Amino acid sequence: MMKKIVLGALLALSAAACDDRLDFTPKGQTTLNTLADLELLLNQNWGLDTPISSLCVVCNEAYGYAANVINTYEQKNTVEYAMLFYDENVDRTALTTTDANYAGAYRYINYMNVLLDKIDDVEGSEAEKAPIAAEAHIMRAYMHWLLVNMYARQYDAATAAEDGGIPYVTDIDVTAQKTKLTVQQVYDNILADCADEYINALPDQHDNVTRGDKAWGNAVRAKVLMQMKRYDEALPYALTAISYNDNLQDRSDIPSTYKWNLEQRDASNYIFMGGMASPFCEILSIESAACFEPGDYVKDYAYMSDTPEAGSEAWNSLYGKLMGGVPGALMYFDTSANVNNYGITADRMHYTAAECYIRTGQIDEGLDLVNQVRQLRIHPDNYQPFTATTEAEAMAQLQRAKWIECIATYENFFDCKRWNTETAYRRTITRTIPDLGTFTLAPDSPLWIFPFPANAVRYNSSLTQNY
Repeated sequence: MMKKIVLGALLALSAAACDDRLDFTPKGQTTLNTLADLELLLNQNWGLDTPISSLCVVCNEAYGYAANVINTYEQKNTVEYAMLFYDENVDRTALTTTDANYAGAYRYINYMNVLLDKIDDVEGSEAEKAPIAAEAHIMRAYMHWLLVNMYARQYDAATAAEDGGIPYVTDIDVTAQKTKLTVQQVYDNILADCADEYINALPDQHDNVTRGDKAWGNAVRAKVLMQMKRYDEALPYALTAISYNDNLQDRSDIPSTYKWNLEQRDASNYIFMGGMASPFCEILSIESAACFEPGDYVKDYAYMSDTPEAGSEAWNSLYGKLMGGVPGALMYFDTSANVNNYGITADRMHYTAAECYIRTGQIDEGLDLVNQVRQLRIHPDNYQPFTATTEAEAMAQLQRAKWIECIATYENFFDCKRWNTETAYRRTITRTIPDLGTFTLAPDSPLWIFPFPANAVRYNSSLTQNY
């Protein structure tokens, strides 16, 4: 309960900067009357509910946010139990009354729609307005992209025209019902909102990590196209994003400082969308803990204190056992890291470009990008560059390294959903919890799709569940 209160407060605070200016009437009118007023809608501390307690649980990255597995096991009629123990019989629809991700993303979409609706009516030159409008279009695309990958089936060209998607909201009438579109229609709208004309209108660089520039714009389109499995089309956008921002986060000082200090304003962030310190209080599954490479700077050298005292490791097995209830689990217990939960970073864009390279037959180029990141993650005494001769070998190496790179973000969940629609990479997840048993999640399980919350369904008859 306390976690939900804190997260709710953070979400409310992130919106406070402009909520007092969004004085909606039933037709969506506002008191934002200047270009500077409208630009405030882009100056957000973007924040959604932590993926640690939902997305990361489903894909078996983690057991949750400070979640005790035994306690969850004993409360079987909960969404948390359904996700953790892969129980498809739990009525998640009945149990999901509200959803912070759903409400938060559509709140931001509404801000973008207000900006786009009003921008032609305020004073300002086209040169001043174009980058602001472009940023709003691409942010609207990005928020819808996050939503469709949480609340609908993974995009598959063979079924997308029939699969139920989400509403794609482009108007400001907050009282009108929004019609759920197909997955194909949603992606068509997303691609239109992150088209080249908008990407090219963004500034080359922005000095505010909560604002979009060309690195971010190109990265958004790359992520969208890759999720559609259009790897050849995604690659040039990913490479262009990297050309604008190639600031990889360097962790090589951790063996001397014993701390992983990751600032929200780190230069590796294309756009920062986080909340509280993260991965603080994430309890990694036994299977995820086994994915760390020997010599990982954070796993093997980071501590809660400024000295390497036994028992104060940042990725802490004692806390994993005591708090999580699972021997072999690891809990992160330090607040100096701010992982970019729902945003995009240069490090993760390297992995996006790398997979697109590998999937288009350019294995060496792909692994070179992975190795560029790994050199800043693994101690020289342990580091060995990845090499491979086949796509399968290269993908196996990329998948394991990326899993650790993307801890506490949406990425591992999104990747698993995408790979689950590809014959070569689909897999059944197996989660083994000592004394409780082994639990499995099939590639086509309904648990990969989150339910629409009841408070949204109540006012929108088109929101039938997508599973």
